[in-house]
Amino acid sequence: MWFAVNLLFESLHPDHPENEFLWEERIILVRAETEEEARQEGELIGKAEEHEYIAANGDLVRWTFRQLQSACTIETLDHGAELFSRFLSKQEVESLLSPFED
Repeated sequence: MWFAVNLLFESLHPDHPENEFLWEERIILVRAETEEEARQEGELIGKAEEHEYIAANGDLVRWTFRQLQSACTIETLDHGAELFSRFLSKQEVESLLSPFED
């Protein structure tokens, strides 16, 4: 079976914690026999995706896997198949539609 697994990552700035405001939500495709197995695979992938680098301003930036939010079964993998959906509040939509300030 296929699962859409929702992972959350946090951007950490050890030298400037005041810059810790950016998160990434990533939805990945996982093949597993059960939801529990999909969650385990998602956790492994999330931890393997952690990384750090030096930003253009010289600061260390560390992307850390924080949690697996959900694992949803995908019934079929055809053209136009729904991989993920969720209900959002008005506040969540406004946040999603607001551009980042430079």
